[in-house]
Amino acid sequence: MVFRLATFLPSLVLVISAAVPSPKEHFGFDPGDDYKLADYAQVTSYFQKLAKESDRIKLIEFGRSSEGRPMYVAFISNKENLAKLDRYKEISRRLALGRATRQEAMQLAKEGKAIVWIDSGLHATEVAPVQQAPHLAYRLLTDESDEVKRFRDKTILMQIPVINPDGLDHVANWYRSNVGTPYERANLTKLYQKYAGHDNNRDWFMLNLQETRNVTKLMFQDWFPQIVYNQHQAPPFPARIFVPPYAEPLNPNIPAAVMEGIHQIGATMKERFARENKPGVLSYWGFDGWWNGGLRSVPAFHNMHGILTETAGYSYATPHDYPATELPERFANGIPTKVPSIFYQNPWKGGKWTLRDAIEYMLTADFAILDLASSRSEQFLFKAWDLANRNIEMGKSGGPYAYVVPMKQWDDSSATEMLKRLQMAGIEVERARAEFQAGPKSYAAGTYVMRTGQPFRSYLVDLMEAQKYPEIRDGSGGGVKRPYDIAGWTLSMQMGVQVDRIEDVFKADLEPNVKILDSPASMDHRENSSFVATAEMLDAGKNVGWAADGKIVTDLKQAAYQLKKPRLAMYEPWTANMDLGWTQWVLDTYKVPYTLIHNEDFQNGKLRERFDTVLFATQAADSILHGIRAGATDGGPSSSSRRAPSLQRPEFTGGIGAKGAAALEEFVQNGGTLITFGAATGLPLQMMPIGVRNSLVRNTAAAGDGEEGGGGGAAFLSPGSLLRITVDPKHPIGFGMPEEAIAFSSGGEAFDLTDGDRDVSMVARYAKSKLLASGWISGERAVLGKGLLAEARYGKGRVILFGFRPQHRGQPFGTFKLLLNSIYLGSATHLK
Repeated sequence: MVFRLATFLPSLVLVISAAVPSPKEHFGFDPGDDYKLADYAQVTSYFQKLAKESDRIKLIEFGRSSEGRPMYVAFISNKENLAKLDRYKEISRRLALGRATRQEAMQLAKEGKAIVWIDSGLHATEVAPVQQAPHLAYRLLTDESDEVKRFRDKTILMQIPVINPDGLDHVANWYRSNVGTPYERANLTKLYQKYAGHDNNRDWFMLNLQETRNVTKLMFQDWFPQIVYNQHQAPPFPARIFVPPYAEPLNPNIPAAVMEGIHQIGATMKERFARENKPGVLSYWGFDGWWNGGLRSVPAFHNMHGILTETAGYSYATPHDYPATELPERFANGIPTKVPSIFYQNPWKGGKWTLRDAIEYMLTADFAILDLASSRSEQFLFKAWDLANRNIEMGKSGGPYAYVVPMKQWDDSSATEMLKRLQMAGIEVERARAEFQAGPKSYAAGTYVMRTGQPFRSYLVDLMEAQKYPEIRDGSGGGVKRPYDIAGWTLSMQMGVQVDRIEDVFKADLEPNVKILDSPASMDHRENSSFVATAEMLDAGKNVGWAADGKIVTDLKQAAYQLKKPRLAMYEPWTANMDLGWTQWVLDTYKVPYTLIHNEDFQNGKLRERFDTVLFATQAADSILHGIRAGATDGGPSSSSRRAPSLQRPEFTGGIGAKGAAALEEFVQNGGTLITFGAATGLPLQMMPIGVRNSLVRNTAAAGDGEEGGGGGAAFLSPGSLLRITVDPKHPIGFGMPEEAIAFSSGGEAFDLTDGDRDVSMVARYAKSKLLASGWISGERAVLGKGLLAEARYGKGRVILFGFRPQHRGQPFGTFKLLLNSIYLGSATHLK
């Protein structure tokens, strides 16, 4: 029998498409419907069903979340491409790493397929991306238009339908429990990702989170996508979506060709939105090209096109009508909202906005990216090789030629942790087989070397060099434009690791591709790993102490302090606190036990019977005392999202109150230790006569205002920078620290004494000169030489005031000891 192929194939396509269930058929509702959210099990089971029914998708588990849920990547392309998936993976890898001659690269680019990454759900309360994921997959699997056929033929889509599985379930379950009640829009009361919450998009060079590590391996060790699209939901109101180009400033370490490619993708998006008559598309606002550390920014330092969009949302799956009268006249940057402008060509005029509307905008952006990638697949692939090759050649000529990590470090364990994180992100780390000379110094065998002649040179240089944030001003006399996130993040500085910048070429016998092994726990107080050793010995019932000079001893006859297993409580408010989460990460990493306590624990009193130390992560004093007042609304319309005020459930309202504050004061007077970070220092400064004031606020009553620890009217500005500090290493809190160190500061606190008769020790101070190490600051004279970390005795106890966050995002390993010493000191017995 002879078949007529032209007649047979359309029928076959219809049969295949019919076998693939639509989202509505699977879920029982259409993701995007009002008041409905699909949870993790529903979404993953849909993708599993798609993989079973279609030969155009391959679903692979690539890791587990912090709470143990599987993480999946769906490869979507045509059947033939998926059959050769390993070959296309190898092509992408060779090109990204520059492991080909120019002629070979040209041939590989012709043979290969552009790899496009689209992820959904990183910020779990931004619900539209995940609900969009099933629609994108279904359309790509079943659409037989010429355009979508080209997508499948010329590209391989790596779709991560849920990049934060735990967060999706926490949010979906919370919303379902509230929908249809007065608390429908209430904010989630806990972090939606373990340790980090919203900061899960701030962990992409530090790699502390399990999810971040899983994704990093997939992206920078295995697949090397040319386009990385990270979806979010927080454009400035009334825009409906933000797309590139990003705002100023530009980080000079991002290759110009990468940023121009990002602009090209943004322009393709905007053109498609215009053709589909979808208004409210905004560019060049807020989200800048400076910072390294987000899921869209770290790829740009890896020669990849990192794309961020921010699509409008209201509140979970609840719709909202926006009258035209609610629309502001201008965005925060002064651009009008109601008339066309270069970066906002088609203003949105208001009206009803639903979750499904957000999904449709995201699908337009998805298709725009796939259209460009499929039309220019060969160019994207060859560009990856070209950029890698340029970096390799640039590094060979020096300036710098390499970064060398000497064998002798203040803290070997932190140096190891730094190298491990760099290696996870694709940086080539080599080890010297023999002694060698580089510049004026000689280095021993075993020294680690990172030559800059490698594919991801931009990433390495950016993390090793000090940031110099450019002063972009509004007019000749205007203020400096603040960074979107932080201004300085130099990794070696934050981690307290000595790294030598070697300018010129040198010769050394170097072992490539070395595996960085974990450092064994040490008994040297200079090493952070000593706290692991201390915890393990205490768990085993062994004696551990500190000598008067800070040495860790096991013979208590030599000890000035006998250590005990900490009895630590940390305040967990009903407003999710990322700073608390990162504190938990540090304590879990160094095996320090703790208990989370809530408002009722303070109001019930008797804290001293249960705990030696109580810790408050950064939080304004007023928020600690009062929280969200019962019956009051939380939040409200803002320039970023224009969410309506939400009413919180009564059981999650209030703070520790006056009664709790009195119990806290009693706890300290009876011998307890109170530790506060940043803005939380305002609580004891207001309520306890400890002889210390914050000199950066107009009066003591104002202390602690502001999320970042800032006081109103302070002359000192530090929008997330690394500062030089001096430390008293003879004080128990400073044991193991060098006299000069680096601290991360977002400004706000500088301590002076108000009563010379009080027993107050300034454990750490701002440097007296050359304060800025990396980033940008203004008004440094206001803090030079002032206290940054104080211990104030009060009654039988003490208050420890951190005017900075020593554990910020789990990044400043160089100041972890100050926190860990403070906790162990709170439970220690002073012997001498």
